[in-house]
Amino acid sequence: MINPHNPEFITKAPWYLNQNKPSLKHHQAWNAKQAGTKDWYMRGTKGDVKTKFLKGACENCGATTHTKKDCVERPRLVSARQNGKNLMPDEYISDLKLDWDGKRDRWNGYQPEDYKKVIEEWESVEGERRRVKAAEMEERAKLKERMKAQKKALKKKRKQRRKQLRRQAEGKESGTDTDVDSDTGDSDTDTDTDSDSEASDDEDLGEKMRDFDKSSSTVAAKDDKLRTTTRNLRIREDTAKYLLNLDVNSAYYDPKSRSMRDDPLRHLKDEEKGTSFRGDNFVRQAGDSKALTELMCFAWDAYKHGEKVHDTAQPTQALKMFKVFQKRSEDLKEQQQKELMEKYGCAEHMDAPKELLFAQNDVYVEYARDGRVLKGRERALVKSKYEEDVLVGNHTSSWGTFFDTQSNRWGFACCHQCMKNSYCIAIKRSDAGDSRSVQCYPDAAASVVVVVLPSRIVDEPWQLPGIWFYVLCCFGRL
Repeated sequence: MINPHNPEFITKAPWYLNQNKPSLKHHQAWNAKQAGTKDWYMRGTKGDVKTKFLKGACENCGATTHTKKDCVERPRLVSARQNGKNLMPDEYISDLKLDWDGKRDRWNGYQPEDYKKVIEEWESVEGERRRVKAAEMEERAKLKERMKAQKKALKKKRKQRRKQLRRQAEGKESGTDTDVDSDTGDSDTDTDTDSDSEASDDEDLGEKMRDFDKSSSTVAAKDDKLRTTTRNLRIREDTAKYLLNLDVNSAYYDPKSRSMRDDPLRHLKDEEKGTSFRGDNFVRQAGDSKALTELMCFAWDAYKHGEKVHDTAQPTQALKMFKVFQKRSEDLKEQQQKELMEKYGCAEHMDAPKELLFAQNDVYVEYARDGRVLKGRERALVKSKYEEDVLVGNHTSSWGTFFDTQSNRWGFACCHQCMKNSYCIAIKRSDAGDSRSVQCYPDAAASVVVVVLPSRIVDEPWQLPGIWFYVLCCFGRL
């Protein structure tokens, strides 16, 4: 007995729950027997046939196991409640409680007799296929016999024609060669016509044969019950990408996606590869893939900044906005460059001089027909460890333009000093007073600043500034 003090929402179950059995677990039978994998619901079992309509039964058919709302019979014009005739028997409702194995057995309740319908259907399809194939073979045989008879008749006709021409040529005199030639020309024309007609007949036969050949269709049949094969669209003359390089350490080939992203012949030159395949990544970077990536990045950035744009949902709008953005960016860049040129005045240095554009050099370069560089433009070797064309210490010539044969040392051509860190001060030399033999290079012809020392400075050199006194002492003039 349920406690009467319990609230109604606890004692009464909701309408959508089954109230035919106890809702509480401890009220249920603990030793109830469960059905296994051998038990299943009864099929085709009906209850007793009623002769009188019972109260609470279905108003449509008269069965007491369901109501009019759940009735699956045909709606009657005069219901069973009104006439009480032709009452339907009650359905047998089995309360089957399956155990764990019975609920999960896929073949539980399966009837092998139902599979006979599937076998009969497939047998009928197979018989129809054989009948169609036999009809096609018979039609092909008839066409073949017909063409064989036509060829035989044409061959016989040509043979008779040749005999007739030979007989006419033997019976006529040599003076009538022109007639024979004309007849021969007619025969040639007839022969050509016959051959043309024969070729056209062969073509017609081929078309008819192809009409009956279903396997020659490029698109496979749509019927799943027919055994068909799909053609492989890969050209068989091309070498498969995984056979270009058999080295196990070469580019990796993924058999599932049929992709080889790296170049398998990277170690070879372009003219030695013999194929245009450079890896799947090369194809991915070709065409408009780069522009598409830039468009996607622009759409993402624009959406982050509050613009309602999406490259997949609205591709036309995104492309239009991207073009406007590119144009504005280029205009802004040109404007900034123009302002900088006006501010610093370097417009005359932007264009290369014609002397450099039309200049010639002695660099040897070999080009291919498509413009690729085959030989040349290698990295130039360094000719000297010293910096070239660098003027330091007030010198007008670079270091190494002068060589002293007495001391075997290099120096500057402007002042003939052999110390690299010395300061340049050129002094007038007398050809008779200088007994050293000097060998100058072409750069030694640079302008020399002539310094004339007063006699008092020569007699009293300590009156010179310190740096000049040191330079003159190093030069050997004091």
